[in-house]
Amino acid sequence: MRQKISALAVVTLLLVGCGGDSGSGSSNSNSATRGQLVNPFVGTQSGAADFGTGGGAGNTFPGATLPFGMVQFSPDTAPSLDNFSGGYTYSDTQMDGFSLTHISGAGCAIYQDIPFMPTVLEITDSPAQPGTAATNPRYLASFNHDQETAIPGYYQVVLNPESDAPINAELTATERSGMARFSFTAGSLGRVIINPGGSEMANSAASLNIDTQSSEVTGSATSGRFCYQDNSYTVYFVAQFDRPMVEHGTWDKFSVNQGAQTTSDIGALPLNAQPIPGGPSSLPGDPSGSAQAGGWVGFDISDNPVVQVRIGISFVSVDNARLNLQAENPAWRFDAIKAAAADRWEQALSRITVSDENPRLQRMFYTALYHSMISPNIYSDVNGEYLGMDGAVHQAQGHTVYSSFSGWDTYRSQMPLLAILEPRRTADMLRSVLLNAEHSGSLPKWSYANQHTDVMVGDPVAIILASAHAFGVKDFDTDFALQAMVKGASQPAGPDQYLLPGNAGYIQRPGLVEYQQLGYIPYEENAPSGASGLVHRGLVWGTSSTTLEYAVADFAIDQFARRLGQQAQTADMHARSAYWRNLFNPTSLHIEPRLASGLFMPGTDPASGLGFTEGSGAQYSWYVPHDMAGLIDAMGGTQAVESRLDTFFEELNAGPESIHAFLGNEPSLYTPWIYAWLGKPAKTGPIVKAALDSLYDDAATGMPGNDDLGAMSSWWVMAALGLMPSVPGTDILLLNEPLFARASIQLDEASLLITRDPGGDYVQLLRVDGSAHKRAWLHFAEIADGARLHYQLGDNPRQWGTEPTTLPPSFPID
Repeated sequence: MRQKISALAVVTLLLVGCGGDSGSGSSNSNSATRGQLVNPFVGTQSGAADFGTGGGAGNTFPGATLPFGMVQFSPDTAPSLDNFSGGYTYSDTQMDGFSLTHISGAGCAIYQDIPFMPTVLEITDSPAQPGTAATNPRYLASFNHDQETAIPGYYQVVLNPESDAPINAELTATERSGMARFSFTAGSLGRVIINPGGSEMANSAASLNIDTQSSEVTGSATSGRFCYQDNSYTVYFVAQFDRPMVEHGTWDKFSVNQGAQTTSDIGALPLNAQPIPGGPSSLPGDPSGSAQAGGWVGFDISDNPVVQVRIGISFVSVDNARLNLQAENPAWRFDAIKAAAADRWEQALSRITVSDENPRLQRMFYTALYHSMISPNIYSDVNGEYLGMDGAVHQAQGHTVYSSFSGWDTYRSQMPLLAILEPRRTADMLRSVLLNAEHSGSLPKWSYANQHTDVMVGDPVAIILASAHAFGVKDFDTDFALQAMVKGASQPAGPDQYLLPGNAGYIQRPGLVEYQQLGYIPYEENAPSGASGLVHRGLVWGTSSTTLEYAVADFAIDQFARRLGQQAQTADMHARSAYWRNLFNPTSLHIEPRLASGLFMPGTDPASGLGFTEGSGAQYSWYVPHDMAGLIDAMGGTQAVESRLDTFFEELNAGPESIHAFLGNEPSLYTPWIYAWLGKPAKTGPIVKAALDSLYDDAATGMPGNDDLGAMSSWWVMAALGLMPSVPGTDILLLNEPLFARASIQLDEASLLITRDPGGDYVQLLRVDGSAHKRAWLHFAEIADGARLHYQLGDNPRQWGTEPTTLPPSFPID
């Protein structure tokens, strides 16, 4: 036993290096690869106050995945309340398993399906506590960060390190499979617990079958209720072990069955169960009816203490899960899979190379780029099959199908970033949302697996399609895309549709009738506070913010149609892009909730979130990105708006109930660049630099709120490069001085080089390919074929971007 523990200690010393105090990276950036600069622990602990928008943590996970992979093989800790939807909270000290699916940065919990847990304990009682969704405390394992490692595509931790029988657990992944290597150090029998009933949001069904002849375990987990919606998904798995089983058994919610090979359970939990009364709004609901079924397998470890398991998953069938496993991970070569994962991440991250004397900023950059490349996720199997939103199995034709589109979050910066860096993959993503529309009748809104959820507001996928097209992604069915956009923006659903569960009840634009008739959605249609995007008998979460979102989407659709030469189809949307004016109160000079009678809500406080989604009236009053000149004029002109913006940025992350900025959440993200429309772009840079440096960090607490599937991380990347997409539906990039001395961006068939002089906080001159560029903005089309941008900086503002002829464009109605 002494020799085995010593060997484990050596292994641990070799592996540890990305953990450390506060989840900070410890790589030497002068010699590290880009992957070694990534700190996957960033975002796993609250870095800001809980403002009620999904917690104060990034809600990320540190485990093994590939870029946009189907599998996210990652640890889940107990009780994981601080970072519940990521599954892993950095301050926790106990582990309850390694599950195969996760979602990165969401404000509500989902997935965390089919956890695997190595143990030397005899299974005498159920690893699931009857009547709960929690793990039996007996089977939890302790861990510490001194014996933990996370790098892209690989995770390692020592379980129960202070015990007489520590276990070294290592995880890696391919796109559709995970692989674990469990190194036991004591005892004659090593066991692995497999819990299909252990999903984060509790299970409505779970099954497991043990085949001792082939050392294979198969099964499925059915869960759902993302943000308490009436929806569910099923994920299937095949787990193959590298040696014969010498022990096995199963459990259900009532009993443990030694030697049994099959178990299943159907839960009694209603899909629309509500949150725990008085508890955090996004924690799992009452789990007393959760399906509970699982099993364990045991192996003789007296001669060989290392047990390996490789696991394939599929959203279609067990057979497809096995096919995915055979195609991507056919041999017992853990180190080769780990190395291949590192190579895949290096290829993805090397799309951008940054150079700077500050290694912390380099680590922050590549960590943000890493988190920008986790979602959307591969959804189709290696044979091209996938489960559509109509419940039928379909065959993808020549492309990969993706899922997990958080829309409202990612249209602002992540999808433009992916369109620039990964245009071919982005085209597949656009095809995927169009398949959603083909199979369900509507473009999705916060979709995952084969489910609409209708979480959040607006019509975001229309903006994603239009913006990606503007950034040069053209390889998708643009005619069908326009048809789907126009349908969603023009055809309201019948009142009964609001009441139907699942996809049949999803409508693309709740409140559309009122929006069309009145030019805004009246406050009478506002859903109860905390509705989290639920459609309550036709009510709308945030009538005023939804009106603004629809106006932006209408603008984007019209821009898309104009590029196709089909603007005649979108004449009404062109006109509706000005509907923001219907909520602009000329007395208060704010966007405010308005009643159906035409009166503005009396006594409205700009700091209030009444009628708004995750923000205040003061914050949403800036959300007219397509007609900033019109908004500036309505607010009283450039001097008045400059003073108002200065006050707005006295705080950078004030939360949703404030007159100040909330840069830890999406509605405020583009506001620092409004100064460009005032002819004062010099004021943008210091605000952006302060936000990048003070709201984010190279630590577990290094995010100011939910990462929302890469939304916030992609904002960090784009802001650090000095290229901010700020007018949805167009390719307009607003500029600020870059954070790094040198950044090289690999475009599709060219490269973009961005450099700056050392010193100074203000742009004196920008040269594009050697010629002076007087505008604080440009079209991506101007640099899409490759370019060199060089910034000359100084200590004082100069004339760059200040002349009236150099201001960014606005798009008022004709």
